Amino acid sequence: MRKIIISGFSFLLLSFFISTTLTGIERVNMDDESTTNTFSSKRNGSADTTVVEIKTEGIDLSYSVPEIKAKAGEILRIQYINGSDMNHNIVLVKGEEDIRPVGVAALRAIANDWIPEKEMDRIIAYSALAHAGDTVSFSFKVPPPGIYPYICTYSAHWTQMQGRLISTE
Repeated sequence: MRKIIISGFSFLLLSFFISTTLTGIERVNMDDESTTNTFSSKRNGSADTTVVEIKTEGIDLSYSVPEIKAKAGEILRIQYINGSDMNHNIVLVKGEEDIRPVGVAALRAIANDWIPEKEMDRIIAYSALAHAGDTVSFSFKVPPPGIYPYICTYSAHWTQMQGRLISTE
């Protein structure tokens, strides 16, 4: 009888590939405006705070709001409702080029709730890890005008679970 030993990292990758094979991989083209739900900023009671509610449902590896438009300099509060069967988070990175390095490094950041400390210079803000059924919130100052991706760094979800913040003047 032969034993197969799988390391923790290999197990995570294997689990990810099995789950995406069973559920199918769907890539979202963020430049296709016809498939994008856009959330334009709306203010709450505070003069300079915008609240955005984002949800995830079932086994979908996607955010209910894949695009947020907000004004540079205002405070953005994201309330994330995880109605999913899996854990998720939201990590806002500085640019498209930061998605992969942050996502890959997160695979080794399990002890830090999937937030890679060695890549913090690429991260603008992030939520706590939301377990199935949890709601988490985080706030940050909207960066200068530009496009800032947000991803889920839990267990390689970043390859599919993405959105973008469009900061305007």
